[in-house]
Amino acid sequence: MKIKLTNEEIRQSLDIKTPEFPKYVTQIINLANQNAQGTRSKVVGQMSNLIQQFNGRNVEEWEEWYIKQHPEAIKNATAKIWEMVKNLKEAVNKIDDKTVKQWVRDLVIIKMFKVF
Repeated sequence: MKIKLTNEEIRQSLDIKTPEFPKYVTQIINLANQNAQGTRSKVVGQMSNLIQQFNGRNVEEWEEWYIKQHPEAIKNATAKIWEMVKNLKEAVNKIDDKTVKQWVRDLVIIKMFKVF
């Protein structure tokens, strides 16, 4: 039987504070990360393999072990994602209601029509 815990339950059991972010910020960072591929294995390592290699017992030990394995990973991932966030900021400033209307029309009319 598998036990599933939410991230919040894990944080509570380990007494780790949940970071607070302004509204929409994590969505933007996630989008930037998807585009920049900042947390891909070539940047931060193959997490599924790394966690299996780790023999420690707590988050502090994991962090120390991980940083020894990939000392530049967090810095490199941050730089890639931050560069994309700056690109997204610039793109957002170019969006107006005409652009949104054009996008919606293309999705609803053109792209849906080609489905048939």
